[in-house]
Amino acid sequence: MPKSGQHYERDFLSRSPLLRELNDFARPLIDRPGWPTLDEYTAFADAERRSRAPELEPVCFAPATVGRRRRRRVARELGQLYDGRIALARQVPCLDASYHDLFNALVWAAFPRSKRALHARQFRALERRWQPGETRLPNRTPEQDALTIFDEGGAVVVGRLAAGETRAEGSAFRAVLFGHGVMEHMCFKASPVRAAALALDVAVLQAGARELFEAVDRALAPRLADDAELLAPDFDGVLSIEPPEGWSLAPDPGRER
Repeated sequence: MPKSGQHYERDFLSRSPLLRELNDFARPLIDRPGWPTLDEYTAFADAERRSRAPELEPVCFAPATVGRRRRRRVARELGQLYDGRIALARQVPCLDASYHDLFNALVWAAFPRSKRALHARQFRALERRWQPGETRLPNRTPEQDALTIFDEGGAVVVGRLAAGETRAEGSAFRAVLFGHGVMEHMCFKASPVRAAALALDVAVLQAGARELFEAVDRALAPRLADDAELLAPDFDGVLSIEPPEGWSLAPDPGRER
């Protein structure tokens, strides 16, 4: 669960080589003695949207609603739910002073098309099963599981994959983290972690941060928007990350089910 009220350390993104490009990209927002505000999250993400994808609707980062537990279940409105707020009000619920939610804001800025595509899918999937007067979320479908896994723990591997190739590592490929949960893990935990990976045939090996994110965003967004893709947690591979910088891509065991 995301935490709020965390102590701010301005160099947190420098702890992992896999976040080097994000560190360069985010420097105008994070290079400060204390936490950026939610309004500053919004301004940073919207500057990227206006520059790179002005056709997209803007979003803002708004305080998350943290309600007290009640014994009596109360009917909920679709627009009050996380993906409902994004889809209907263009508000991304966000906690103050939270690394988890700061990473999420940075992903919205780096990959504006892909984040909108992913949450639009999540909303469509929820809307199909939502009944007025619901007091609890319906059980998630395999499609919703896949989208959530990628949102929190996803990555892409970019490069030129040969036909039938299932493993990538080394100088011919680049790993780009997408999931804000796995980013947080890389900065604050020294243990190995695995990410759900999608492979993109994109030649941006020598690109800088903004060029890399733009190329990934343009290639990734159509896959996330496609209702025929990611209908279950079966990804192109599993990215195994060994701190401080080793990684490898192996087949996803889910595809063998």
